[in-house]
Amino acid sequence: MDRSYSKFPAGSVGLALFLLRLAAGFGLVSEGIYLLTTSGTTSETTSVVLLGLALVASAIMLILGLRTTLAGSVAAICTAGSVLSGIDRVNQSKTEVDAWVFLFALVFVLSSSLALAGPGGYSLDARLSGWRKIRLSSRKAGRPNEWDIAS
Repeated sequence: MDRSYSKFPAGSVGLALFLLRLAAGFGLVSEGIYLLTTSGTTSETTSVVLLGLALVASAIMLILGLRTTLAGSVAAICTAGSVLSGIDRVNQSKTEVDAWVFLFALVFVLSSSLALAGPGGYSLDARLSGWRKIRLSSRKAGRPNEWDIAS
């Protein structure tokens, strides 16, 4: 994990990544619940249930910021798979289908972005990787700089 991300940004960038993780996570939860509730109406029940469960699991991981790259990649692949599987939409109107496809496209883009950008400073990934702030103390006469590592 430390090789993938040289730093976990905090501040406004970290907050933006946190909000992005929340938006993607809640979209994935609604997407997964939709798949789980419509799984009884399709002929491929097992694959639809597995896609729904994978989406909900990756949503929880994204919201917590745990293994964000893996969770974002799984979410993007499962989102694309659920759209390509052709879930039975015969009983839906054109506006419902358009809204459904838009939600899936939005969640796909958000998940892919998080897989590429990383979790940010406000995540479990940052805490579990041992993220630390390093401060240089002022130079004292005759003594080299001391490294002060703070949590």
